[in-house]
Amino acid sequence: MVHANGSPFKGQSHWVLEDPLPEPAWPAPPQGICTLPGTLEVEVAILGAGIHGAALARELTLRGVSCALVDKGEIGGGTSQWSSQLLHGGIRYMLTGDITQMREGLAERATWARIAPQRCHWESFWMPHRYWVEGLAHRFGIGLYDHWGAERPGWPSHLTLGPASRIAFAADPRSAGSPFRGATAYADLMTWDRKLTKDLAASSAATVLDFHEPEAFEDAQGSLKSLRLRDRRDGTSRNLSARHWVFALGPWTDGAMSQWFGETRKRLRLSSGIHLWFDAVPGCERPWAIRRPKGRILFVIPRDGLLQVGTTEREVADGWVPIVETEREELLMALAANLPAIPWRSLPIRQEELGVRPLVAAGGTTSHLSREAILEPHDRFSNLTLVLGGKLTTARALMDRLATDLTGLRCEASKTAPLSLWDGQVPTIR
Repeated sequence: MVHANGSPFKGQSHWVLEDPLPEPAWPAPPQGICTLPGTLEVEVAILGAGIHGAALARELTLRGVSCALVDKGEIGGGTSQWSSQLLHGGIRYMLTGDITQMREGLAERATWARIAPQRCHWESFWMPHRYWVEGLAHRFGIGLYDHWGAERPGWPSHLTLGPASRIAFAADPRSAGSPFRGATAYADLMTWDRKLTKDLAASSAATVLDFHEPEAFEDAQGSLKSLRLRDRRDGTSRNLSARHWVFALGPWTDGAMSQWFGETRKRLRLSSGIHLWFDAVPGCERPWAIRRPKGRILFVIPRDGLLQVGTTEREVADGWVPIVETEREELLMALAANLPAIPWRSLPIRQEELGVRPLVAAGGTTSHLSREAILEPHDRFSNLTLVLGGKLTTARALMDRLATDLTGLRCEASKTAPLSLWDGQVPTIR
């Protein structure tokens, strides 16, 4: 990073990227050209077009405030496409005692069901138990979870909650030879995370600058003023000016702040989780959520004609990391130990993916870190806010709060206005 006038934060200055951010996993831009003008000016510039950036663009549009949505890749093309694809309260929070965060998630789950019914799908998840005391604890804890999450718009009448019948449990091939003796069903909401992110962007009037690489920032008297961007399609330069700036960069936040402004502070710790997709297994009709050590949950979810399983937990250093063989092996061993009747190692893996969760930096193992979110005002640039941490389920609520802080305007329609579909299509729901 090079500071153009050699004197940080004195008068007007330029921040120029000396070296670009790492390239390895960013997708190539599509063919074609961007027809936007070379100079753009908005009230709020949002860097990062993941779930938080796209949600903020919608919130600002609902308030009549102009904004730009900038991303080096495409909308929803980063870690927002590799979540668990669940809009949930967090059943694991019942185990860790983070009840406040769980109840916030349950309230937001109902909001998503109202504003994005085409992208949501209610399911009855089974949490199996090994012995009767554990089963009793599940019934109590899950009963509270479903009681606090009783608002379920569009809940299908054929889905049942509470103790699974012995006949139904025995008919599921995952129960054969397993250490489990029964299961308790609870409600949660499944989604298509990448499509949901794109719907949020389509529900805004944001100027979309996808496939644009930040090259140089200009600041004046302690405030960010403008940003020079390079269109990755054809190399065209554009200049974006804004009164307020929001960086919603997810796991790339620390790397970007280091590259752009020379900051060495670590605001986040990154935890990866993998998903493997197998061919569908006949008889596996209900999603399973299996308790594991350290508060982790092993999901086995039939969806979209396949069987999705995950996830392990590993601390990583960057937003783009590969799946390592030990992760894949650990997950396969967990599946074999818990669900031995399914020949996991002989089933072809149709797809695998790794998502990186940005967790607010703290001590201890990442499995015990909270998925809380922080809106951090920057200590050098008075008009810059960083979005740190957070998760898919509570992204709308967090960006509702940020938009209110930025504009002084509340917007009740945020919780009720239906999202526009970016592709005009309604997905097939299983």
